[in-house]
Amino acid sequence: MTGCAPDASNHRDYHDHRVRDLLAVFLLGLAMRTLVALPQQQPHYFDAYYYYNVAENLSLGRGFVVDFIWNYLQSPDTVTHASNLYWMPLTSIIAWPFLAILGASYRAAQIPFVLLSALLPVIAYYLSYRIYGRRDYALLSATLTAFAPFYLRYWASPDNFTPFAVAAGLSLITIYLGWSKRAARYFLFTGLLFGLSHLARADGILLWAALLATLVIIWLRTRTTSNAHTHQEIPFRTCLFWLLLAVVGYLAIMGPWFYRNWQLIGAPLSGAGTKTIFLRDYADIFSYSKELSLQNYLAWGWGAILRSKFSAAVHNLAVILGALQFHLAPVAFVGLWQLRRRKEHVPFYVYAATLYLAMTLVFTFPSTHASMLHSTGALLPFLFVAAVPGIDAVVGWIAARRRTWHPRTAKRFFRVGLTVVLVTISLFEYSRAVFLSLNPVAIEPLWNRANTSYLTVQAWLDGNSAGDAPVMVVDPPAYYYFTHRPAIVIPNDDIEGIIEVADRYGADYLILEYDHVAFLDPLYHGDATHHLLDLQHAFEAYGGSAIQIYRIRR
Repeated sequence: MTGCAPDASNHRDYHDHRVRDLLAVFLLGLAMRTLVALPQQQPHYFDAYYYYNVAENLSLGRGFVVDFIWNYLQSPDTVTHASNLYWMPLTSIIAWPFLAILGASYRAAQIPFVLLSALLPVIAYYLSYRIYGRRDYALLSATLTAFAPFYLRYWASPDNFTPFAVAAGLSLITIYLGWSKRAARYFLFTGLLFGLSHLARADGILLWAALLATLVIIWLRTRTTSNAHTHQEIPFRTCLFWLLLAVVGYLAIMGPWFYRNWQLIGAPLSGAGTKTIFLRDYADIFSYSKELSLQNYLAWGWGAILRSKFSAAVHNLAVILGALQFHLAPVAFVGLWQLRRRKEHVPFYVYAATLYLAMTLVFTFPSTHASMLHSTGALLPFLFVAAVPGIDAVVGWIAARRRTWHPRTAKRFFRVGLTVVLVTISLFEYSRAVFLSLNPVAIEPLWNRANTSYLTVQAWLDGNSAGDAPVMVVDPPAYYYFTHRPAIVIPNDDIEGIIEVADRYGADYLILEYDHVAFLDPLYHGDATHHLLDLQHAFEAYGGSAIQIYRIRR
């Protein structure tokens, strides 16, 4: 392909200035991530609260345990129960030592994710320079990756965005390196990275498709060229050996977790995640009474099923396009087309297709509620590496048809210009998400106001109730983060079902917020009452919405 570095240069060690570039990219990325993290003084959303709480319990020596219930996919016997039977544990494991050493604080939890996320621009630089041998391409690819708009606010959060993106992204590169160098050690590294990816996200197991497909391609390519180039032939047993090494690396990471689960539930992995395949609405994940089974799913009807798949297909494509901030999507796809025969991107193509199809067709509703967004982070370096030469290809095509355009100048102008546009949009999106306040006279970033009303709720409960019974809330991980009081999620069921859950787990109070299940809408707006729910107190939350505290009668 024109514009790519010669193959010989792809296998040379970097010159000293490349090493300096990589270090500079990391340090600049680290500085930028630190600045982004500083205004964020607490978790802001469900996942981050959960992972932080588990990490805190680990740092206190309590192990993998939580004191709240956020779904009823397995309906634990008690409110305090084993954690991470739905979400994977790596995020909490990463934060754990920092909380243990520095004390339980959100700042301590941010540190490892700031450090890890600074590696993503480095990955983009490395990949771009390896393919094209051009410093300008590599630096722009690193810049675009550093400022990926949808993700800037999330990289420093204790969530699986960062560990999955780094581990999965590196694994796609080590597959290529093993293929290119024919070195078995890279497949061992791949297995280790697969294990870390799976320990970060349940869908990390999809990465195996990239390795298996690449090994098949290697074997088929060498068979078809072996007559002309006998020295290139790779025996089938060699491919099997490489696969075995990857399995060994994978089990070295995942084996202890499989053992923990086997001791706990009698299986290497929980079946809670696979139940989400049969969701007919995402809210059903919070239902206590809904049966999540193939029979119930098929009873929904093929029309509804196909509509849900189509909606997910559109949404998940929008996530990928949105990660490129849409305006870079066309040039990125041009760049990907140019790279279609490059070994460096073969694992990426297979994994990207597998991820998109699995999220759309299998995990339909989780994918449209941030699962696709989380997993797409691993694709970003590859997408932005393709986008930069894609700009040149498109501009070059146009310049050839416009006599007034100087191709070299035009390419440079659009490369830099489109990068500036993306960085500007990214900073705007970050500012809007973190600093926008619902209160025009407040100076505290909205990010740091999320769920702080739970402190007011707990203060009222401390003065008006006895005991430490769990409360029913919309966001149990957040409630526990602020109050360290046990909590259970209000199930997505009718009031009788809600009361049944309250009786089972001994909840005395129900906290009704603006974001509530549909069955409680008449109660929230004062259009109905219930003889088992006694309104005790109401107050205005930050932003003006009401929070109501109901005592559950027995």
